[in-house]
Amino acid sequence: MTPFKLFRVKPEERIQAVVLLTVIVALNALFIYRMHDLFMQPGFGPYWKAFERELHLSGYDPLTYLAVTDWDVVYQVYRHPLLSFLIWPFWLLNQGLTALFGVNCVQYIVALPLMVCSFYSYIFLYRIHREVIELERWDATLLTAFYFSFAYILLSVIVPDHFTISMFLLLITLYISGVCIKKGREFKWWQSAILFYITAGVTLSNGIKVFLSGFFVNLRDFFRPKYLLLAVILPAALLWVTATWEYQQYVLPQEKTKAELKVRKAEELKARVAQMTPKEREQFEKRKARRQELLRRQAAKTGKPMEDHGFLKWTDITTSRWQSVYENLFGESVQFHQKHFLEDTLVHRSVFVVYDWLWSYVVEALVVLLFIAGIWCGRQSRFLWLCLSCFGFDMFIHLILGFGLNEVFIMAPHFMFVLPIATAFLLHCVKTRWLRLSILLLTLYLFIYNGYLLTRFLLSPIHVII
Repeated sequence: MTPFKLFRVKPEERIQAVVLLTVIVALNALFIYRMHDLFMQPGFGPYWKAFERELHLSGYDPLTYLAVTDWDVVYQVYRHPLLSFLIWPFWLLNQGLTALFGVNCVQYIVALPLMVCSFYSYIFLYRIHREVIELERWDATLLTAFYFSFAYILLSVIVPDHFTISMFLLLITLYISGVCIKKGREFKWWQSAILFYITAGVTLSNGIKVFLSGFFVNLRDFFRPKYLLLAVILPAALLWVTATWEYQQYVLPQEKTKAELKVRKAEELKARVAQMTPKEREQFEKRKARRQELLRRQAAKTGKPMEDHGFLKWTDITTSRWQSVYENLFGESVQFHQKHFLEDTLVHRSVFVVYDWLWSYVVEALVVLLFIAGIWCGRQSRFLWLCLSCFGFDMFIHLILGFGLNEVFIMAPHFMFVLPIATAFLLHCVKTRWLRLSILLLTLYLFIYNGYLLTRFLLSPIHVII
């Protein structure tokens, strides 16, 4: 399967590809329009303040905008080892355009990979339904549209973060795996090595899904010494070396500088406090107490970690799992909450927000029932078990370990595609008009509901800070 064939739009995909591209371009155009005056003013800065204050899209970070504007290793290197380097060419392009036009073109530049990744995520999911599960064209189109009607999949089309890239890489991996399973081919070691290095380089945890793909495709051959060495150990070691070098070269010097600056500022603050009058010191202590209270509230939203150091510092053992499942995992991921719309959990939004309508919970229940029924219908499919193993791994790190549990919905592009894939097995097994009509109505409702809220937000005015 050559790259040209892999990325070429097939004749049967062209009509929906045009419609899809129109929607993707329109959403990105609206988002650029909304933030244009703020981010493209000549000489405006510092940019990180504008991005931090104004770019609020739920819990997504504006780090990509920061890196494309003024390149640096902005992502946590052991969780996203390659991401900063993948952004580097876009920074070069932005430097050239900024010199040419005198404005920061970051929004236009970041929109390009977002649109490409969103477009091909749709294409590869459609091909999974069509070629791997063997649905009819109409059914494959319906379920792919069903997926893109989900709230945080629709939002991912415009989010300047790494989640859309991860979704694209994961769906390519699943498509290649599905074709290999269907045709009895081997998942070659070099395919696994390349996909792991890039996929895990963008988001480390997603690299496990490449290994799961190799296992479910090759089965016992996965454990051959040659395959384990070249497809698992070698790329994992190379990625670890990359992350360690990146930390030593870029991050450690910054940490030392920040630590020295922190000590110096603490000494200066201590000297200023000593010179304050009793009234000034009282006001200072009140401001300090307010800051500590704000930090305490933020810490309460992130939950108590298992440990305060290493990877376990990102875990959470106190946030309610059950409420997270129905309000956030299968709730906000699929349908936006109207209250606190796209607010950041670490700023103003509560960890749990209740829907205004009982109907929203009914819709959520229908989506989950389709998922469960699809699992039952496809229980003998090796490909479905591959998808479920990937989903199960995400549920382990989010629901068991509690990683990102307070805002699990922003991770939806990493795993929510398993829902329509499972539903595809239901549609393949139960070919009734009523089932198709139910999914169609559900899809139309989600598109109208989520699309209206998102479009209203994008057309709303924004305050410009100068």
